[in-house]
Amino acid sequence: MRVYMREFKVVSKREREIINITDRVRELIKESGIKEGLALVFSKHTTTGIFINENERGLERDVINYFNEAVRDDGDYFHHHYFYKDGRMAVNAWAHLRSILVGLNVVIPLRDGELLLGSRENVYLAEFDGPKERTLVITVLGE
Repeated sequence: MRVYMREFKVVSKREREIINITDRVRELIKESGIKEGLALVFSKHTTTGIFINENERGLERDVINYFNEAVRDDGDYFHHHYFYKDGRMAVNAWAHLRSILVGLNVVIPLRDGELLLGSRENVYLAEFDGPKERTLVITVLGE
């Protein structure tokens, strides 16, 4: 079995954003040369999420609206206190909680070097605390 692992960057433009990363994932799978196996996409940030869903602009907006309602910005969060190590206030508990609901990774099977996604499925980065540069990791396992 071969293992291919690469980090790649995604830059968000808004505080909350759903970013389609499917094309970049496909490029990296092609670069790996692995034809049969699994691709794992992982975010190194606890205020983001990785998920699979339909590529439709209205649905992307619905996802953001859902998380805004499910986890309120103005909650009384224990996380909101001064971080001496960072020299600043932590005021993004809601972003961490949204990330927990989404999860930080997805695993997708590969056949003939292609993602085995449904016809409308795409891979997304959910940004809950942007705009920021984010580091994602793809690990491709197989032959």
